[in-house]
Amino acid sequence: MEYILWIFAILGLLAFLGIGDLRRRVRLLEDQLSSMKGSPAHAEKTALRKLLNDYVGKEINLEFRGEEFDGDLCVPGSKCKVLAVDEEWLFVQITDKKGEREKLFRLSTISGVKGT
Repeated sequence: MEYILWIFAILGLLAFLGIGDLRRRVRLLEDQLSSMKGSPAHAEKTALRKLLNDYVGKEINLEFRGEEFDGDLCVPGSKCKVLAVDEEWLFVQITDKKGEREKLFRLSTISGVKGT
């Protein structure tokens, strides 16, 4: 009887690891797709990059795609100041009750921007 429980536990662990690997593969494919010129994802990222260039030196609120959100990043009550933007990355300075810190974000993880 104990062997059956061990078999199910091992199968469950393998399934969990397989799902994590699939998410990583999907993210890699999305990055490759967004870098292809002419694709809708590339056009969206280009528009976001142009928008963020207008906010360099200003404070913004960021909106993240689904699971990419981290609870202590650019939440209401914290100040996110755009320091630099390039082809793939956004560099911001976050000021909140924990102090000041600087963070890098991939443009593909950002779904929207609101100026303050």
